[in-house]
Order: sequence, then structure tokens, then C-alpha cells
Amino acid sequence: MAPGPTRSAVGLARACHPGPVVAVSAAAVGYALAVGCTRREAIRVGLAVSSGQLAIGWQNDWTDAARDQLAGRRDKPIPNGEVTESLVGIAAVLAGICCVPASLATGRTGGLTHLAAVLSAASYNAGLKSTPASFVPFALSFSLLPVFVQLSRENASFPPPWAPVAAGTLGVAAHLLNVLPDRELDRSLGVLGLPQRLSREKSLALAGGLLVLSSGLVSFAPRRPDIMGTLSFVASLALGGVAVHAGYTRQDRRAFRFVLVLALLDVAQLLVFSVCSRR
Repeated sequence: MAPGPTRSAVGLARACHPGPVVAVSAAAVGYALAVGCTRREAIRVGLAVSSGQLAIGWQNDWTDAARDQLAGRRDKPIPNGEVTESLVGIAAVLAGICCVPASLATGRTGGLTHLAAVLSAASYNAGLKSTPASFVPFALSFSLLPVFVQLSRENASFPPPWAPVAAGTLGVAAHLLNVLPDRELDRSLGVLGLPQRLSREKSLALAGGLLVLSSGLVSFAPRRPDIMGTLSFVASLALGGVAVHAGYTRQDRRAFRFVLVLALLDVAQLLVFSVCSRR
């Protein structure tokens, strides 16, 4: 029996992975404002990124539907009957179609850069997640995000090298921590990405190192070391440490959520520094 409209709507919302959708979209808009985009340009960036994130989130649950059914994943919207597989697939395709004009509305070069990031992320869902190269789409897609944002400005320019490096390292750390809750189940189903091939301890150690690098770049690379940068780095370091500690204590879902909060904190400090430097 097909789920009713209300249940389907709730299931569809859950299937898009709303946490990452909101966090990544908000981070993109915040970064856009931090680098001098107008409000209109920042809104265009937000629409492009949110449509891409929706497409990727729905594609993820759509492509994993059969595997999730086999594993009895009652926490997922499709296996528990909240929403049909076909509806999630249709939503993924429609969001992907909407992402094209939304991206190109930011400008041709910036739009194509964002579409490349979305295609990179889609390649993870399409099969790279089961290979040792599972981290590559996260490194590439996150690295391209600040490039896309800066190319979306009226006076388009490439970002300083530290920005894509910081974003890419944060993306790979998020990948390592996001896999933790389903790590053993993935291994039993033959999904052997990089985190599943590494030991749990090595994954957490690598994620911790990447979070330190990312936070250090955001706190110190844009300006000379000062009190504000040092305090921001300590705060980011503490939040990253909490994320890794959550992984060590098997609070795996919390670990990934802390990384999303860390991303927003990093963007917030860039935004504050940008406002202060203009005064």
C-alpha cells in the first residue's frame, strides 16, 4: 500500500539528508557574503548549492534503496515505507534538472564549476563509494565550492589557495566520520570505501588531523596571526576534538553533526573578519 501524501512528504524530506543540505547551503551563502558577494549574488549561490545538495541527497537514498532493503534499514525512509523509491528517484532527477539553470544563473564559469562539483558528488553515489577512491568526490566537490562562490561575484576571481585546501580537507574529514555509523554494515554488504578499509582508529586519527589542518588554514591563512584568529582556532580545535571524541565513544552520528557545526563556525569567523576588515 502506497504511503499517503503527508507521510510521503515527510519521507521525501528525510531522504534528502536535510542536515547536510542546510549546513552546506548556509556555509556557501555565508562564504559568499564573506568574500564580498552582493545579497543577490549570495541568494543565487544558495539556490544553486541547495538544489545540488537536494539532488545528491535524494540520489544517495535512491541508489542505496535495494541495499538498504536487504539490510533491513528501518531508519531509512524508503525501507520503512515512508516514501516510494520511484518518488525519491523522480525528486533526484528534478532537483538535478533545476540545479543546471540555478548554477548557470550565477555566471557561466562559476555555474560550470558548481555543476562539476555536483557531478563529482554524484559519482560517489554512482559507485565510487565502494572503492578506495571514495574520498576523492568529497575532496574535489568541497574544494570546488569556494572556487564556485568567488567566480560568482561580479568581479570574478579565483580564491586564495588556502580556501579550496581548507574546504577539501574538511570534506574528507566529514566523509571519514559520516561513514562510522554504518561502517560494519557497509563492510558486510561489500561497500568498501576508504573508511571501511581503514581501521576505525586510523579513520578517526586521519579525520582529526584533517580537521586541525582545515581549522588552522581558516583561522590563520587569511590574515596575520592575532588574538581573534587564535581564539577562533582554539574554538574550532575544541569542536573538532569533540567530533573525534564522539567517534571514539561510538556516538557516531553526533560526530558527523559536530563536523557540520564546525563548517558553519569556520564560515562565521570568515564573515566576522570580513566585516571587521571593511571598517
